Amino acid sequence: LLIALSASTFMVHALPARAANLTLPEKALPVHFPQGVASGDPRPDSIMLWTRAEPLPGTAMTDTPMPLLLQVSEDESFARIVAQQLLAAAPDTDYTVRAFVDGLRSGTTFYYRFLGGQGAASRKGRTQTAPAQDAAEDVNLAFVSCQSFEQGYYGSWARMIADDIETEGDKQIDFILQLGDFIYERSWHKRQDGTPQSRYVPDFPDGAHNEINRHAVSLADYRHLYKTYLSDPHLQAARARWPFVCTWDDHEFSDDNFQSYSTYGDEPQLEAQRKLDSNQAWFEFMPAVLDETADTHTHGFEATTLPPEDAAANQQALGSLSIYRRLHWGQYLDLILTDNRSYRSAPCIPKHFAQTIDLPMNTVTLVEMADAGRAFNDGNPPEFLPYGDGATPNFAREREPGSCLGKAQRDWFLQALDSSQANWKLWGNSLPLLPLRIDMSSIPFSDYQDSVFNIDPWAGFPHEVRTLMDAVGDRNITGLVSLSGDHHTHGAATVNRSASEPDSIPRTVDFTVAGISSSPLFTNVYHQAKKSSTEFFSLVSADFEGESVPMWNMTLQQGVLASTAVDRTGMKTLADWLGPNRANPGLAFVDTTANGYGLARFTDNTLEVSLIAMSDLTKPFTTAPPINYTAHFTLALWQADGQPVLEGPTFDGPAPFPY
Repeated sequence: LLIALSASTFMVHALPARAANLTLPEKALPVHFPQGVASGDPRPDSIMLWTRAEPLPGTAMTDTPMPLLLQVSEDESFARIVAQQLLAAAPDTDYTVRAFVDGLRSGTTFYYRFLGGQGAASRKGRTQTAPAQDAAEDVNLAFVSCQSFEQGYYGSWARMIADDIETEGDKQIDFILQLGDFIYERSWHKRQDGTPQSRYVPDFPDGAHNEINRHAVSLADYRHLYKTYLSDPHLQAARARWPFVCTWDDHEFSDDNFQSYSTYGDEPQLEAQRKLDSNQAWFEFMPAVLDETADTHTHGFEATTLPPEDAAANQQALGSLSIYRRLHWGQYLDLILTDNRSYRSAPCIPKHFAQTIDLPMNTVTLVEMADAGRAFNDGNPPEFLPYGDGATPNFAREREPGSCLGKAQRDWFLQALDSSQANWKLWGNSLPLLPLRIDMSSIPFSDYQDSVFNIDPWAGFPHEVRTLMDAVGDRNITGLVSLSGDHHTHGAATVNRSASEPDSIPRTVDFTVAGISSSPLFTNVYHQAKKSSTEFFSLVSADFEGESVPMWNMTLQQGVLASTAVDRTGMKTLADWLGPNRANPGLAFVDTTANGYGLARFTDNTLEVSLIAMSDLTKPFTTAPPINYTAHFTLALWQADGQPVLEGPTFDGPAPFPY
């Protein structure tokens, strides 16, 4: 039986009356658990539990599944065991084990452990089931993103754990919402300023190498990354303390990917086998509930041999795993997770195209025209682009409108919103919705146009954002909140149907969270700007009285004209007169210099969000590093005839520039 089930998820039913009757075989091998334990996707009556077991160091790996005994208890001493079952760790899943435990009591804290031969035991895990769907209970969660192993240490996890231990029971974190970039598939030899990384991923088993970085190319490589990241004691402790609810972004496969295509070079490259391998590794190491419950479209990893035809190989790789899903947490919260990578369109504008028509950046109009394609201007797109001499053909004239979600997922997402009876509909959204545009048109005596900073997130899919926001309005959906990641930035904004229509009614609010450890956005923009013109660099950084300040925050919040004037005069008060950045309506806060995490508390009619910015995380530490500042926001639940009104930020600690 163990051999037959070794490559799949184990199903465990809570039967307390029989839970104490199982023991390990006498000749069970001694093992250890180098990546700890984890739990995920809590539901009112079930949870997914996870571990990885290996033969003890010095013992040869075995091709035979190794028996383990899972125990689930209502108390830390394991005196009240409610579920117990024999499992097996086998080499075909890299010795990872997934155990779906159902029949549990709702809204309850449980403890679990895995036992191996000769007294071996995993660390003790702590988890909890969701409250019943009719339970009127507040929800406390942490939301996180972007945890490069190399660019920083996991002081954010250490701080979160230390503070949660000191928090009153009913305000402790219920679960972690992980918004992607759990691993980074690329390993850079040094930072952008030429200095060494904080630490390094060991050599890949296979891997591709060049002068500036290395990257994963095989199943062994992706497994290697998860095992390396999970060797960190603070990440292990977080996974043992709280259940995680996870989606992915790009780095779980390939930076800025779409479908099975990588985009490292000037032209996208189909890498279907690599996508298949990354899907398998994610499934093996992330304790997500996918096809263990009835009436779900999601499914666990399905191994396949890819066909030689590119289109078929792409679709088969994508179809090997489906992770967009919905969870409930009592009366107050429905959590709707999307996959923003697997079904998206190719980028609407090719790399470097703007420079070919003498534009410094992709303009808002160019992005909207290219993304909407044949639907632009009510189905009448121009034949030529309105730039340069006006003779450049509109390459997107016959293009189907772009999509980040894909039609099937978009329809599912809107149906999930429409059918939700919860007060709050939380969108677990790996990419920021909030506008981050550069108001180049504010520069006097110039013909510059407002430009889009980055078309990889939702800013590159304005047509679908309009479609979604219009549907939310037409269906009178209220309480929709997006928690997002990816941009290594703390931010908060109300979101209109389009940033190009600032007078339209906001339909949702987006809180985007900075990276747990990845280099902040400001750091990356700063080093790119140093290679650029002096004029652009002044929009990114400036020196005041010997102190370097992040003008990029001011440029996004208060605009190009404000940043330019403050840089030239040194008078920071000018920003209040010349701002805000009208290309970014609704943007209440942005700090591109931050690392950290977010906390959210949902009550029946109020959402409180705190964005925590940590002190320097590039150095090792012995005690949890301190918090630099916390930005607080409040959002009241609005009615169908109203709109979201975001209050904040207010700060504990020193507010970041320019606030």
